[in-house]
Amino acid sequence: MSKLLVFSFTQTRPLQLRNIFNNLVKARGINYSLGTLHKHHTSFSAELEKTINSEISFNNIRYLYKYVQQHCKWYQENDCVSRHYFNYLLLDPRVTNKLRERAGNLHKMDVWNTFLRAIFYVGKGKATRPYVHLKKAQKSLDEVNSIALVKDPKLALIVSIWRAKRGVLLIQAFQDISSEDAQTREASIIDALSMNHLTNRRLGVYCGPARSSLSSRERKYLGIALLHKLLGKFLATEESELYPLKSTKNVKDKAAIGA
Repeated sequence: MSKLLVFSFTQTRPLQLRNIFNNLVKARGINYSLGTLHKHHTSFSAELEKTINSEISFNNIRYLYKYVQQHCKWYQENDCVSRHYFNYLLLDPRVTNKLRERAGNLHKMDVWNTFLRAIFYVGKGKATRPYVHLKKAQKSLDEVNSIALVKDPKLALIVSIWRAKRGVLLIQAFQDISSEDAQTREASIIDALSMNHLTNRRLGVYCGPARSSLSSRERKYLGIALLHKLLGKFLATEESELYPLKSTKNVKDKAAIGA
């Protein structure tokens, strides 16, 4: 801060000083409604970045829910085949750091930002699909120079979490939907978070109206709204970390995963 600016501040009356501060805050688009916002470097899509840089944009996420409603309505009416799929996220507990317990003392946008930064993989599947990643990572856990880890950053990060004596966080959501529905949700969430942030190695594939009618920006809006719904789900449950399987031969045995 320059000496001239410091001098002008010291010569300003308290009321004027408060107005200057409020104008500065307003210009940034952030109101410190609760706690202090801690901004971290991120590499999300431009649309998602706005929601962590501006409280107005963050509050306007509720208007993006219309994309979710339109999406759900279309699939309920037009796609009734094999609704056995779901979406899932893998998160790093070193980033969330018991976010549910801390959320009450954090700025609401800091909670949002922390949740987003913790996500490192987005997927779709059915049955025990998410646990396949853990099984593959298990095989590389004791290998110092595993080629698999070099080729797959997702496995490398899972192993890194385990070696730090922590467990992977898993969120399963949007249960009992069709394959194309889950595929489209996966694609929109990946686009919102961006490949620069995730360990996913491929972009998602859109189906239905999201492919034919939505613009690139609107697809990201769909992803942002879905992520906001997932934040609510995440904060409603305790963080349960998944550690290496006791037996790699039985992926279905969830009891084999420490919590």
